Amino acid sequence: MRRLGIAVLVGILALGASAFVLGAAEPLIIGTTDRVTELSFANSYDHFTWHVLRNTTSALTEVEPITGKLIGGIAQSWEISDDGKMYTFHIRPGVTFWDGEACDAAAVKWSLDRTIRLDGPEGAVGLIKPYIDRIEVAGPLTVVIYLTQPDGVFLLRMSSQIAASLIYSPKSSPADEFANGRYAGTGPYRLIEYIPDQHVIYQAYDKYFGDAPKTKDVIEKMYADAATLRAAIEAGDIDVAFRTLSPQDIEDMQGNPNVVVKAFPPSPGIRYLLFNVTQPPVDVEQVRQAISYAVDRAAIVSQVFSGTVTPIYTMVPNVDPPFFGALPTFPEKDLDKARELLAIVGYDKAHPLEVNLWYTTTHYGTFEGDVATVLKGSLEETGVINVTIQALEWGAYAERMGAGGFDMYLLGWHPDYLESSNFLAPWLTEAPESLGTYFNHHPNYEAYLRLLQLATQTADEGVRATIYEAVQILSTQDVPWIPLWSMTDEMVAAWRTGVQGVYVDITMDINVADIYKG
Repeated sequence: MRRLGIAVLVGILALGASAFVLGAAEPLIIGTTDRVTELSFANSYDHFTWHVLRNTTSALTEVEPITGKLIGGIAQSWEISDDGKMYTFHIRPGVTFWDGEACDAAAVKWSLDRTIRLDGPEGAVGLIKPYIDRIEVAGPLTVVIYLTQPDGVFLLRMSSQIAASLIYSPKSSPADEFANGRYAGTGPYRLIEYIPDQHVIYQAYDKYFGDAPKTKDVIEKMYADAATLRAAIEAGDIDVAFRTLSPQDIEDMQGNPNVVVKAFPPSPGIRYLLFNVTQPPVDVEQVRQAISYAVDRAAIVSQVFSGTVTPIYTMVPNVDPPFFGALPTFPEKDLDKARELLAIVGYDKAHPLEVNLWYTTTHYGTFEGDVATVLKGSLEETGVINVTIQALEWGAYAERMGAGGFDMYLLGWHPDYLESSNFLAPWLTEAPESLGTYFNHHPNYEAYLRLLQLATQTADEGVRATIYEAVQILSTQDVPWIPLWSMTDEMVAAWRTGVQGVYVDITMDINVADIYKG
């Protein structure tokens, strides 16, 4: 392929996939309704931002996209001390950043130390920071990470699934500010351009240490909603559509001979309702329990998603192979039980519970308002609850959530790593304030903290599973969350005939480097 200049790429972007400069290689164009928040390793915590970061840099370990097996990334091998508190990583020789600097042990230490030090309020540094005591360079290509405690999932924490674990060049990133797109990585692609709400442009990095990308030039375009995304794939303006098409559009396009539409279930992604357990009126346990009995998952599945998603009754999803200790514990709809619980704390038809239901308009596709409306209807069916629906765009939503400004709100989870603790700990013990639950102020917080620490510190899978089951049972009593549905709708991709290599893997992402036009 001949290299395309930025002017050519932007021109193609403006004119559509059918317009090309004579003789220029065609870029692969991917469409999405998702958005980047901030291209900073220490201050981002959302699927699409991490998707961009993962395509452009690497971590010590990686998750093999088809099998979910943990494999080497920047590190080609590692050893773990007998006490489980010292990890020695051996860096692959010859790995370089786009800026020409060597990715050696010193760069790995600098990068991780910097991310941990900056620890942004909107980031996920809490997934690694509490576990790392110190990092030492033991040789040009040997880095040793000492842990504060044994951690059975530490290799997953060091994987490219978590943006805070990605390694970037000391030469090209500001030492004391969030990167915000200013970095050089080691990934299969270089980041050429990012314009908010419009597009990301990549170009294959010719010194990438892994398999060379199948397509040299890639554009990811951002669309306003599912309808315009569908129109783009059917018109041939894009080659691949991913995250998120509407259920009706998925069904309708099955008959289009120019488009392939495929689902790749099961999904480890979950959708759920959260509570700030310190925020009245949902600071009362019986109120949260009552709402858990009033929600109608079947109505959401049928009325909003036309049966394309699956209801769930625990935060730990049912996938294959299954996660340790997945145990459905939340109740089916029972309006009488909901009324009974509300009566205990003084709510009845004459004095109904008044509660807000918050959702974001810009982060989870175009159906959040419909979900909120169905939830409002199911809760108000009790005759004892009045719901006011509130909405914000994602940036303001994440900021208010982290400030504790919601009482009851919708959120989604794309796992950081594929282990049960990642579906339990973030809202309870790892990041309860940034994720808005403020569960660290709950009287049972210390008990959950000890349980989850015990689980992740043991290598015994049976013991770990039993502890995770206990946490799920306790959560049904304390109700910091209400699991709603599994995001099987986000395991769907559509592509033009002739495009090859599209696959939505267990991490709920597509591997851009594998996609090409046949």
